[in-house]
Amino acid sequence: MEVATLDPEHWEEWGKDEQETAYDRLQQLKHDFDGAPTKLLINQDEELQSYLMWFATMENLAYEITDGETRICG
Repeated sequence: MEVATLDPEHWEEWGKDEQETAYDRLQQLKHDFDGAPTKLLINQDEELQSYLMWFATMENLAYEITDGETRICG
């Protein structure tokens, strides 16, 4: 399975920013999850928290802020 990432051609001028890093991280978490993802658990101290919440919403993936690690669950 190929993991979707933001097209680097459109980001060359800015380099890898937080938004791209968060999107790529969400895609990797979804890829690594065995099953159909239904919720993204985001650590309350997650540096990319707002971007992860934004991308989860865009992908119709529920999210919850937690004390645990940032991960996908089913």
